[in-house]
Amino acid sequence: MRPNLSVAAAVLSFCVWACHAQAQHLALRGTVVTPSGPVDHATVLIEAGKITAIGADLVLPPGSKVIETDGTIYPGLIDLHNHVTWNVLSRWSSGVKSGARYDWQQLPEYRMALNVPHEKFVAEGHGCAAERYAEVKAIAGGATSQAGLYPNDLTSPGRSTAPATMQPDCLGGLVRELGVASRLYPDEAAEKLRYEVFPLALDTAHTAALMDGLRDHTINAAMFHIAEGASDNASARREFAMLQARGLLLPGVSIIHGVALSKENFAVMAKMGVGLVWSPHSNFELYGSTADVAGAKEAGVKMAIAPDWSPTGSDGMLQELKYAAIWNATQSPAPFTDRDLFEMATQNAAELGGISDQTGTLAVGMRADLLVLKASGGDAYSQLVHSSPADVEMVVVDGVAVYGDAKLMQQARGAATSMAMVCGEPKGIGFASAATWSATVSELAPALARWGAALSPLADCH
Repeated sequence: MRPNLSVAAAVLSFCVWACHAQAQHLALRGTVVTPSGPVDHATVLIEAGKITAIGADLVLPPGSKVIETDGTIYPGLIDLHNHVTWNVLSRWSSGVKSGARYDWQQLPEYRMALNVPHEKFVAEGHGCAAERYAEVKAIAGGATSQAGLYPNDLTSPGRSTAPATMQPDCLGGLVRELGVASRLYPDEAAEKLRYEVFPLALDTAHTAALMDGLRDHTINAAMFHIAEGASDNASARREFAMLQARGLLLPGVSIIHGVALSKENFAVMAKMGVGLVWSPHSNFELYGSTADVAGAKEAGVKMAIAPDWSPTGSDGMLQELKYAAIWNATQSPAPFTDRDLFEMATQNAAELGGISDQTGTLAVGMRADLLVLKASGGDAYSQLVHSSPADVEMVVVDGVAVYGDAKLMQQARGAATSMAMVCGEPKGIGFASAATWSATVSELAPALARWGAALSPLADCH
């Protein structure tokens, strides 16, 4: 959900991932949700950022740092559909449902409430602060990876145009910014995910390069916003045929939204290996309907779930999962099990994002990207889809604790972190400097107020 800004062709130089000194081995104990199911009273052993063992009766190496979480340990959630710097903006509603995205984007109310404030705070040099704030919002909602950061939105203080030279501390270094700074590849310039809000507006050269990359696998995944509008909207429905005519229905492509897609469209997608990224909260807020996910499932389309953005969607992945679970309960028959929704936020998303060889599941050899939730009893999948940011005990990326309860963060890191109150609880944030969070908030609040906007809360805690 975003105005038309193209992704910068060249990847800028980003800050170095802030690695903090930890024990050679980190062991997290709790109920571990593996690809084959939950394992009670188990341990995840981590070394050099990767999972080296999982089991209920592990013999730990000498000197291992053991953290008794007393919680449930999941793969970190993967958000394939967001608009990162826009997440500092508060919720917005036009008051009416739109036929297609082109309708609400033309409203004066939208321009005044969201478009102009975003445009101005970026131009005034606050894009980096917005990105850092949005990273904290993402991990507070359980995400360890997200797509949808635009380098054009990251500017240096005092600069009035984008893209600008990025500050050394521009990125927070917490969540993986897929397609920009994922930290998944030896050379950060070799990012393999492309994120396009308006794929039908791409010029011929850009389209050809994208298609070539998908075919020769220098690009693993491409995310396209398509068929975004009411389910019966003619202009939204037409977009699929236009995408197909341009030859862009290729393996590795996923359609974001797809509210107006038909069962016939889903059959073509399944045949071509094209995925669907579902964002129900924003769909209902803007259009009063959502994609026919039951039809997509029946056709065999692989699906992920993602929150879109804070103004009309959810603040984070956990909140979007809960919204989807509630909607699912209104359907007869319900198209998804709780485990289906879990997989849509983890391994399915990793597959559609082209990163399933590195993250998305808890298994030996995978990157140690983990989410730990307070145990509430009962089924682990139900617990996940009905949880809130209040239940997040810890988030780990590449084996480093980047967010969580103050006590657990102290155990895991052995160093001071920035602190924030989330859902009434003190949470530690793994910035390199303890002052980063307070400085970020102090910068953004007046910058937004200047344009009549309020800083969005970090989390909806219900």
